[in-house]
Order: sequence, then C-alpha cells, then structure tokens
Amino acid sequence: METKPIKNVESEANSKSDQVYEYIKEKIINNLLKPGQKIVIREIAKQLGVSDIPVREALKTLASESLVEFKTNSGAKVATFDIKALEQIFLVRTELETLASRLAVSVITEEEVAELEQLIELMNECYAEDEVFKFGIYNRKFHNILYRACRMPVLIEIIDNLYARSSRSQGVFNTDRDRLRHSNEEHIEIVQALKERDEAKVAQIIREQKEKGFKKVLQTLRDMIAFF
Repeated sequence: METKPIKNVESEANSKSDQVYEYIKEKIINNLLKPGQKIVIREIAKQLGVSDIPVREALKTLASESLVEFKTNSGAKVATFDIKALEQIFLVRTELETLASRLAVSVITEEEVAELEQLIELMNECYAEDEVFKFGIYNRKFHNILYRACRMPVLIEIIDNLYARSSRSQGVFNTDRDRLRHSNEEHIEIVQALKERDEAKVAQIIREQKEKGFKKVLQTLRDMIAFF
C-alpha cells in the first residue's frame, strides 16, 4: 500500500506567522502604524490572504518585543514608547555592543572585514540615492557581522534581544540624513581600526556612536511625545 506524504501543517503555519510578523513589524518600525493605533486582526488577515491564527501568533511575538500591547476589551494596539525602558535598554546596549566589538578585533577574519567594506559602499549608494530604509538594513547587517565576529553566542543573543525590543525607535533616523552620513564615516574608521587590530579604537568609536545615536533618538522621541 502506497503511503502518502504527510503535510507539515505546523511548519506551514509557522511560515505564515513569520511573514505576518515581518509585515506588521515593518509597518510599526516605519511609523505606518502609529503608537496607540488599533490592529484589527481580521483586516490584516484579509490583506495578507491568511486566516486569523497566524496574525494572532505574530501579534504575540510582537508583544514579547514590546512593539504591540494587548488591552482588555480592546484587543491589540501598537505600543506607545516607554522612554524610561528605552533609556535602560540603550545603556545596556552601549556596554554590550562595545564589548562585542572589542572582543571581535582579535578574531575577525579578512572575509568578514571585506563584507563590512562592501556594506559601507552599499550604504554610500543608499545615502546618495536617498534610500533611507535600505541604508538601515545595510547598517544593521554591518553591526551584525561585527558583533558576531566576537564568537560569543550568549552575548550575541542578549544583544539581539535588546535590539528587537528597541528597533522601532531607530525609525527616527529616517529624517536625519546628516546622521546617516556621519554614521558611515564612522564605519570607515571602524574598518580601518579592525585592520590595524586596534581594540581600543574600535571600542571607542562604537561607544561614541551608540551614545550619540541613542541620545538623539531619546530626544526626538521626547519631542514627539510632548508634541502629541
């Protein structure tokens, strides 16, 4: 008797949930879904051609990353910014990302450095063409490669978690072209310091970059909250 293959229903459901998660997250990060805005599950499901189930699963994941919040009798809403929580997250991120960068200096490979240089060129192109969203994607890849070069999975896991919890705030850079240009100039300095195996220099640049960037984000968010 011929046995028919069993369809992996759970895997298919997870795939749909992941797609919905990325769809909603991108809208939140790019401020297309505003803080406090209600997320109607049925509408999202209709837009993406899926059932309500993967949408609910995606919203649970987004809630764990503080991007969505559930209110009694009102369903899911885009989370408002928690400035005090962000201050703590940014403080810890600064320390851990500086540490990961310093540890990466002695073990990063030539191939990884070459990837960083390629990303710098791509970010330069994005800046010239005003492709701010793509710049952000390449910027994230740059830092991912740098941090993962430290070869410490536990440290990277913590950094990734903190980034996920604060990624939405990075959207405020979309209107700050000067900051993007300065950021890529700093990337060039980082790569040069990596080639020279200068741990102190790499750590210094990363720390200063994070402190300046996070300060700008917090001030912009405070101004936004005061305005509304």
